[in-house]
Amino acid sequence: MNKICLLLLWALFPTVIFAQYTEIINSNLPGTSQSAYAVGARVLQFEGGLWYERSSHRYAGVKMHFVGVNYAARYGFFKEELEVMLNGTLAFDRTIAAGAASSHIGFVNNTIGAKYLLFKPKFLDEKPNIYSWKANNSFRWRNLIPSIAIYAGMNFLPNKRYYYEQVPSLSPKVAAIFQMEPMPRIVTVLNLIGDRFLSQQNAEYSYVLTLTHNLDNGWFSIFAEQQGVYSHGYDDQITRLGVAFLLSDKIQLNADLGVGWKDTPSRYSLLAGASYRIDNHNSYIKKVLKEKMKPTKIKHKKKPKKRRKNVIG
Repeated sequence: MNKICLLLLWALFPTVIFAQYTEIINSNLPGTSQSAYAVGARVLQFEGGLWYERSSHRYAGVKMHFVGVNYAARYGFFKEELEVMLNGTLAFDRTIAAGAASSHIGFVNNTIGAKYLLFKPKFLDEKPNIYSWKANNSFRWRNLIPSIAIYAGMNFLPNKRYYYEQVPSLSPKVAAIFQMEPMPRIVTVLNLIGDRFLSQQNAEYSYVLTLTHNLDNGWFSIFAEQQGVYSHGYDDQITRLGVAFLLSDKIQLNADLGVGWKDTPSRYSLLAGASYRIDNHNSYIKKVLKEKMKPTKIKHKKKPKKRRKNVIG
């Protein structure tokens, strides 16, 4: 009987249980934007990769070679719409300037924060129309309505920081995230980011626009991304192209190439990475269903006792 009830509740509450979670890993890689959706309650996900970058400043005559590791840990808890995450970069560079070479190694950044989904269009939870191919695959104006999430975090860096000695050890970071699916297997994500904005000298504002297309076989995805960076000392436009491959429902591999459109400095980058998920979402589902199955106890009022009449003998 309990199993039958669980199945019925599973059918009655799909939007509660599957509001965020997908059976196949859903990574923020490749690219630098983050999705509006959380990984799912009781899901722990690791994302990262090795990257190489070469930059050359046309006027200063400085050339730099970077090798580094990007890493991220994401965890969903409490509600399907919420996740916490840690992002960071560890890098080594070799710099050649005025005929002399030097090198550095250290953390470029570390940020801990949380993301919450504020809005998700109801039509995204609709079941496919089994009678119409056109209804499932044609463009609809409503598909341009985005899901919306907000992110807030804190950058923290050690006292001996890599290449950013003038940046405060602690500084805030916020983002507004918009995600829509204009066509089947096509996802567009826009991130609007404010970083270190408490100080005008160190403030950095950026946008990241990412377009991802999942190929018909379902295992490969291709993506294109445009990032704009605006700050007191550095502005840039960076384009990335890449591919992702699902090795299994819990592992994704990815690679991308990037190029900056300025010559002060010019930038070329290559990244190869992977994402891995530890999935305990089923335990969350069971908890939700169990809570919904709890019977409501009805308190019955006790009937007042009848008073006995005095009997006169």
